[in-house]
Amino acid sequence: MEIASRGRNLAKVRAFVEKLALECGYSDSEVFEIKVAVGEACANAIEHGSPAGGSGHVRILCEYADKCLEVEVIDEGVFKPRFPAFDAQLNYRGRGIPFMLALMDEVEIKESDEGTAVRLVKCRT
Repeated sequence: MEIASRGRNLAKVRAFVEKLALECGYSDSEVFEIKVAVGEACANAIEHGSPAGGSGHVRILCEYADKCLEVEVIDEGVFKPRFPAFDAQLNYRGRGIPFMLALMDEVEIKESDEGTAVRLVKCRT
């Protein structure tokens, strides 16, 4: 799946991932976790990984094998790690990666000159 780097396209991605995860036999709670994690990765890609703004694109690649769903979100930007602020008033954002780590079995962020790829894996229980 490929979307333009616009926030309004997040609903399409979530619906696509939900349908796919249900077809693969995931429970409702697992489907919710996958949707949240993929939604966070896509939101980050749209906001931070699209140097061309809304004319940029985000690709979502999915593969299901051995009871595990692998989703890769690929953008056109450079990953910029954030340093956590210890004051909750200053750190009201930047929780996407911790959500992904908590909800998925594997999370990997790969950087290259062409962009950033976030690989998310959820295995069926």
